[in-house]
Amino acid sequence: MKDKIESISFNKNNETLSVNQIYDGAILKLYQNEIRLPNGQKAKRELIHHLPAVGILAETKDKEVILVKQYRPAIAYEIYEVPAGIIDQVEGQLEDPLIAAKRELNEETGYASEDWQFTSKFYISPGYIDEAIYLFFAQSVEEAKEKLDQDENEEVSHYLFTAQQIKDMISKGEIIDLKTLYALTLWLNSLEA
Repeated sequence: MKDKIESISFNKNNETLSVNQIYDGAILKLYQNEIRLPNGQKAKRELIHHLPAVGILAETKDKEVILVKQYRPAIAYEIYEVPAGIIDQVEGQLEDPLIAAKRELNEETGYASEDWQFTSKFYISPGYIDEAIYLFFAQSVEEAKEKLDQDENEEVSHYLFTAQQIKDMISKGEIIDLKTLYALTLWLNSLEA
């Protein structure tokens, strides 16, 4: 990972007293830093710097949503998710989140859209990881004219679901990914507005 230690927000914070990098991987860096708490006490914190990512709530002209299903080794389970992926670094700079979203939707589903809206930027677990997720809403998606290949290390399949099917899946606990729950809740609320 190419980010410099001093460019990572939690390493340049005024409350950071010492920085100790433990691991430098392809998509994340692990630190054990000493910080000063608001009450003045010192504490050690294990912190992960992770490349930002995008998530895409993709809706067809028929008001169906596209979810992907893939195996997640961290939980040893195959789950449904909105299409998503890491924002790539291109020539030392992060690509624009919208470009990443368009690429990820095409790679994971073979779909594309001309109607994109940025929804929100959020953090999954800011107590220990700084990964930001940029959520986009792609409307009137249809099969892409030029399809991109999936990443070599991915095996992702995609499915279309109606709003009622999504409600049923949520109520049965079949959607367990937080970014997906958030995106689908926003989508269902927009349908009822």
